[in-house]
Amino acid sequence: MVSAERKTDLTTARNRRVHTSRNFWAGLLFGAGMFSVLEQSIFHFFLQWHHFYEGKGPQAILTGEGIYQVIGWTLTVLSLWIAADLARRKAFWPARFSGSALIGGGVLLLFDSLVFRLLLNLHTVRDTGDPVFYESLWLGTAAFLFLLGWSVLRNASKDSD
Repeated sequence: MVSAERKTDLTTARNRRVHTSRNFWAGLLFGAGMFSVLEQSIFHFFLQWHHFYEGKGPQAILTGEGIYQVIGWTLTVLSLWIAADLARRKAFWPARFSGSALIGGGVLLLFDSLVFRLLLNLHTVRDTGDPVFYESLWLGTAAFLFLLGWSVLRNASKDSD
């Protein structure tokens, strides 16, 4: 006879396997959304190193910041909605969510660097100082987050929380 607690553990493990990709995507969206909000709060508002769009006047800057803020919060709320649905189904996998959230943060920083700064030339990391140093630091942080998230994901697939 299987105890009720053991049956719940088996159900959770089975549900996690079924919803593995949803846990991954929820974490990825959460990481991208939260890192965009944190990046904007720290580097755009508090330190004022740069803005999302350093274009034609304060109205363009505010519009760019607003669009970036909406995108970040939309990704975050959407990811939490998916995570809540996974929890309701007893399929939420915290380690997989956390690992993919770190990957999402790394992908966001990489996308910000390669697309927004280098390709579209919307802004720089910092207008003063050596731009290569700041860009390298930014890309290094992106790589670190990606690799750390990948490591957490690998360990999560071996274990189940």
